[in-house]
Amino acid sequence: MFINIKKYIPGMLLLIIITSISRLTADRLPDYVGPVFIAVLLGILINNTVKINKKIYGSGIRLGLSKFLKIAIILLGAEMSFSELFQVGGRSLAVIIAVILGVFGLAFLIGGRMKLSVREKLLISAGLSICGNTAIMTTAPLIEAEEEEVFMAVSIVTLFGVFAVFIYPLLGMAFNIPDQLFGAWAGTGIYDTSQVVAAGFSYSEEAGKIATLIKLTRNIFMAPVILLISCFYRKNYDVAQKKVNIFKIFPMFIFGFLFVALLNSFGLFPPTTGAFLVKTAKFLILLALSGIGLGVDLRKMKKLGFKPFALGFFVATCMGAISFILSKLLLA
Repeated sequence: MFINIKKYIPGMLLLIIITSISRLTADRLPDYVGPVFIAVLLGILINNTVKINKKIYGSGIRLGLSKFLKIAIILLGAEMSFSELFQVGGRSLAVIIAVILGVFGLAFLIGGRMKLSVREKLLISAGLSICGNTAIMTTAPLIEAEEEEVFMAVSIVTLFGVFAVFIYPLLGMAFNIPDQLFGAWAGTGIYDTSQVVAAGFSYSEEAGKIATLIKLTRNIFMAPVILLISCFYRKNYDVAQKKVNIFKIFPMFIFGFLFVALLNSFGLFPPTTGAFLVKTAKFLILLALSGIGLGVDLRKMKKLGFKPFALGFFVATCMGAISFILSKLLLA
């Protein structure tokens, strides 16, 4: 089976152009305006003015976000040790569990008053609390969600996730939040992995490292939470019995990250090799995150409707506040 490489070239070239412009621009601006911040903003401007043709550029953009970001995260293991993983990841478990429970509780409480369907509340909760759009798309077929319900949940996660990429670093700089606390806050409070990485590395390399590590710990919860959602919905509603494949739900690239971190823990990477892998990871991160803004279509967001928007805003705001308070108490 041959892979049609040509279909990926236009999108990848666009990502490379945005990455190059972002790095050149960032070099001429103050340090707090990083290339990731510029790349996301530039992508939004391009997609909402020029209007990117998804048939031509879509495959390459998706390749960057889905594959290159995962490869970058795996390579980041070359600068982390297992002692750091257990220290940061283990300590974050209580905050992660509290945030997940808080999001589901708030979504059902407020969403019930707004007369949103159970499926809508489950999709919003899964997207905001665990792993963004990946969690939504994995959950949707298990609860037989309608296309409009999936669109609504994806729109909420995309919209408020992009807001978070800009707002979190601005708040961090305004209140002079330490790198460690900011990384913990972003890792527990923002939704999709790409959004967490973007916000973290926009703030600082240390914050990005901690945010990524905590988000990977949080991603582990995707399998058990989605399994519980499926069991809950099957028990209470008449749906077709569908087999849940845990291996398809679980984010397998985490094993790659752990393997590279294990090798680094045993000192198996020479300093030059480790530095090269980390440098490559940071380039791939910027390349992948250049595609976040290109996925934001403000015209489509207008179709979201007031109730889902209001619920998303309320839950996302509360989630940010809860995660910051708990991170400051338990992780800082």
